[in-house]
Amino acid sequence: MRFHSIIILLFVVLLSACSKASSDTHFDDNDIKIHMISSDSSADDRSYVIEVRNEGQVAIENLNFFLYYPILQPNGSASNPFKIEGRTDTGRPVHLKPGEKVVYTITAPIKEVFGDSKLLDFDNPDVQLNGIVEEGKEEVPFTMSGGYLRMSDANKGQTTEKVADEGTMSSRG
Repeated sequence: MRFHSIIILLFVVLLSACSKASSDTHFDDNDIKIHMISSDSSADDRSYVIEVRNEGQVAIENLNFFLYYPILQPNGSASNPFKIEGRTDTGRPVHLKPGEKVVYTITAPIKEVFGDSKLLDFDNPDVQLNGIVEEGKEEVPFTMSGGYLRMSDANKGQTTEKVADEGTMSSRG
């Protein structure tokens, strides 16, 4: 009788462990897709229309999108602390459920703000996304930043996807 009780107990533990593992979903930054829909530039400013899609299984809360121009240095480039916030038609805060997308528009007043600066890389802007995801019962803030948009003369105005090896992702918990 005792042997049967142990087998039943093990069976129940195995079933509960299997059901828990199948219902767990985790945030993966590779599930966030960034596409540049269009870009335009004039002598005074540059504008961008960028789509962010959540292809994962975890909802993203309080999503913020920023664009910035890296600072050119003799040995490459450095991050720029001055960022331009993307705007949406839906207002704030932006929440993306799995499968949803949002379109951000950004207008960068290049001449007015930066003048004729040769210190910034206007052809290869970087982006930053930050928001909150739920992992179990915890809210976990995340940040993704880097060169997710490739903009050379060959692909300006074309749709581009983020390039995973050019960006960084960090979580703060």
